[in-house]
Amino acid sequence: MQRIACTMIGGALFAVCCLVALLLGDALSPERLPPMLAFYAACGAGVCLVLGLAMLERRGVPHGAAGAVGASDRS
Repeated sequence: MQRIACTMIGGALFAVCCLVALLLGDALSPERLPPMLAFYAACGAGVCLVLGLAMLERRGVPHGAAGAVGASDRS
């Protein structure tokens, strides 16, 4: 789970870096990158970043059958 979260965070940061590079390069040659494509890519990167961080926050919580067994033992 932690590897997936770190991959999502790394992918989101990579996408943001690529968008910044494309948009800075677009300042020299306008109309190469459609603004809505950049907007949707940034939204997707933001969602991946938030989901990855949420997965890292929940890494101490037991999942699946282990969570069900632990929950029944506590009552």
